[in-house]
Amino acid sequence: MLAADRSLLEINLKQSAIKLREKELNLYTDNFSAMATQAAVLAGFTTTCLIELNIPPDTHYLAKSCLHIAAIFSICSNIACVSLSTITNIWGSGKALRGKDGSMDEAVEGINSERELIFRTFAFGLCGNLCTVLCACFITMSWPINFFAATMVVYTLYLIYTNAIRIQRKFHMADVVRLDDLTAFPTNGNSNGNGRGHGHGISTASTNTDVDSHSSSALLGHRGRSSKGLLDV
Repeated sequence: MLAADRSLLEINLKQSAIKLREKELNLYTDNFSAMATQAAVLAGFTTTCLIELNIPPDTHYLAKSCLHIAAIFSICSNIACVSLSTITNIWGSGKALRGKDGSMDEAVEGINSERELIFRTFAFGLCGNLCTVLCACFITMSWPINFFAATMVVYTLYLIYTNAIRIQRKFHMADVVRLDDLTAFPTNGNSNGNGRGHGHGISTASTNTDVDSHSSSALLGHRGRSSKGLLDV
């Protein structure tokens, strides 16, 4: 009875821990989905700018080259962000839900390890988008409007970079709460430690039962022989 209650308690604890890991999984997938959506919007803006922008015929070759390179770089980075986010969400969540025992921990840790790459591709795409706008200011605008417009674009890029670093340091977590230790223990006496404990407990109980049975049989036999001796007397 106690062994069954212990197994039931371990199963309930493991299910609760898996629910906590599921919240962490949903957090990562929601963040990646939001980032993929924004990257797709930025890629659409850059593509529209590249196609619809009317470049004057007398534009310098270097200016046109910078515009095209910045636009292509932004489009490729944003598409990479969308693709990586989508692939990570699909395969990671699929392994967490349909994988074997312990796959939830592996899926969450795997998705977490892809965060840096996806964040970098999003940052590169955003930077390329602003560089495309910067080049478009010098190509399509005249002096001194292009100077003020370029100054605002550069300041926006600086503002995003400095505040992103500040916010990242502000919410940096040196020690994070880990939940994989809650789902690491096995149930039903399959572990090396708990399994041996349960096995020894059952063996000890069985041995004690056998000893009690042999003692009772010996005692009954001794009483029988004593009664028979008295009747013979």
